[in-house]
Amino acid sequence: MVFKLLLLLPALAIAKIEIELSGTFEKDLHLSFTGEEIDVISDRERDTFKLNDRNVKTGVEAYFGGWPDDAYLRSPTPWGDLFKSYGWPEVRRTLVPKRGRILSMTSQPQIVMQQIFENNSSKPATFNVGISQSLQNTMSSSWSKSEDLTINSEIGFDFDIDFANIAGKTSMVFSSSYGSSSQKAQTVTVGSSSHVDVLLQPGQSVMAELHATRGSLKVEMEYEASVSGDVAVNYNTPYKGHHFWGLSVEAVMNKAGLSDRLTSKQVIDVGFFTSSNVVVYDRKSNDKMMDIAF
Repeated sequence: MVFKLLLLLPALAIAKIEIELSGTFEKDLHLSFTGEEIDVISDRERDTFKLNDRNVKTGVEAYFGGWPDDAYLRSPTPWGDLFKSYGWPEVRRTLVPKRGRILSMTSQPQIVMQQIFENNSSKPATFNVGISQSLQNTMSSSWSKSEDLTINSEIGFDFDIDFANIAGKTSMVFSSSYGSSSQKAQTVTVGSSSHVDVLLQPGQSVMAELHATRGSLKVEMEYEASVSGDVAVNYNTPYKGHHFWGLSVEAVMNKAGLSDRLTSKQVIDVGFFTSSNVVVYDRKSNDKMMDIAF
């Protein structure tokens, strides 16, 4: 019997970065990632990369030889907007997933519910010993290290996992905001409350147990944020024959002693239930009377 659990945790925005995990649980899982999030650098990101006016001008002087009167990272600028007039690219921030690893994964059978059924009559009687229970599949996202970036799209996760020793498959789709810890959950029902009939003799008592496999998974993702584009600079007195120059922001930052790349780390914890079955025991003899998988 194939048991498939679908956990859908809705995305709040279209994800430009996608993290995928597929394969066989505890044997051959593959982690892959694609996409990038690019936008013109924001004021917050200027602070994050330490691109204040003085640092930028210091880098320009060290790289180009003259202290500029003005330096701009993005539109608009005076003089008809230098970026548009000269076709210079504005400074942009790019976020990409760089590497990922599975920190841990475990699966453990659990008894999630027990119920006693007893025939107190003087005649044999058929009892429905089916039981079910509502449980929580969960996902939590935390950041052990994050930078103050302006990321407007969500990071999407798509997990599609098989189980080697269990007739089961788990699929999960969810999304997470950059830099923000979050928790999401969905209620699922395991077991069955119908079509599990057993004939009990007068005075006979049985214990019905609902079993399910609890799986857990921890994944760490590392992201890299970088900046690229040109710094538009103005010299009131022409420098090297011109008032305006477009200079590589990477080169300017390098000369200013600033890093143009920053890393962030995210940890994703997933907990889920799969492969449920009901086991019925005679309470007097402790003999197993039935074991039905769902």
